Amino acid sequence: MSYQTILITGATKGLGRELVLDLCKKGYQVFATGRNETQLQELMSQTGCLGKCFDLSQADAVAALFAEAKQALGQIDVVINNAGMNSRKCELADTNLDEFELQYAVNLRAPYLLCREAMQHMLPVKQGYIINIISTVAKRSNASMSIYTAMKQGFAGLNNVLMKEAQPHGIKITAVYPGGINTTFREQERPQYMQPQSAAAMVSQLLSNPEDVVVHELTFRPQVELE
Repeated sequence: MSYQTILITGATKGLGRELVLDLCKKGYQVFATGRNETQLQELMSQTGCLGKCFDLSQADAVAALFAEAKQALGQIDVVINNAGMNSRKCELADTNLDEFELQYAVNLRAPYLLCREAMQHMLPVKQGYIINIISTVAKRSNASMSIYTAMKQGFAGLNNVLMKEAQPHGIKITAVYPGGINTTFREQERPQYMQPQSAAAMVSQLLSNPEDVVVHELTFRPQVELE
């Protein structure tokens, strides 16, 4: 199918912002969301995308987001689950329950809810595409990243089951595992990492692949990274 309308989360910074810029330039209708109202308004003015701020740590807000996007776009062809956060790096013994609950809400529960809403929307028409931006963290076990890793590995498991459930209905699912990207997600500049524009180009090209092809997993890293 020819995809036209896209809902993307985590759109005001880094990879998400560059994805909106790229997708709008290519002519897609985009509904973007993020937490920063000023940055979202600037993005909407710059690209012509639609959008509204939602706090994805709140379960009710996730359902409200999908409903808002559906009303604005009509049919939602593509959902890109890009929002994510890591409060800090520390050893498990130094973590606290509040950190766990917040990362669970944003990194796992929110994409689960959006995948569920998207499937309920796409199943009747037997078409659509869900792209889940996970992280190469899900393929590793790095010290000081216990909660974030647990949520991303859980997200990967959710994606893999969803892929099998969606396949008989003509709905495509792709898990994207980016390596290090030089964004404000990190405390320090990492010029040796990928530029967010480069990562966005890797993701957006999924939408122009041949119709009879689905990429189950897309893993890419900066040249300095090896598994």
